[in-house]
Amino acid sequence: MYWYVCWCFLAPGFMLFIFIFYFVKYTPITMGDYVYPPWGEALGFAISLSSVLWVPGYAIYFFFTTPGTWREVLVAGITPVIKPRAEALKCAETKASMDNTKELSDVEQKLMDRTDEVFDQLENEGQEDYNDKE
Repeated sequence: MYWYVCWCFLAPGFMLFIFIFYFVKYTPITMGDYVYPPWGEALGFAISLSSVLWVPGYAIYFFFTTPGTWREVLVAGITPVIKPRAEALKCAETKASMDNTKELSDVEQKLMDRTDEVFDQLENEGQEDYNDKE
């Protein structure tokens, strides 16, 4: 719940506050006594906006192209899609098959123990099992 609140409300709120505060308290850029020309500042803003505008631009695109009600689209837009890497699934399958077939060497055992620790850590962080997601 903590991360949900942070990513959905706090982080966007802080970013919006900083963005608005920057424009409210804006002063022309200077270096010593030299004041940069307006076209130079406009060029700097254009370069900054060329990378920043993609985030709200894609949000607007997603909102208008995804089928469903506005609420369904909003929920779909803020719901993370977590898929484990293929290597992680293969490692889990290998571990399961090795548990039933033979004794492991020291190196294999250490690797599998580490894998168990990673999976336990993910479960403790609130991650759901991959099979539950499908």
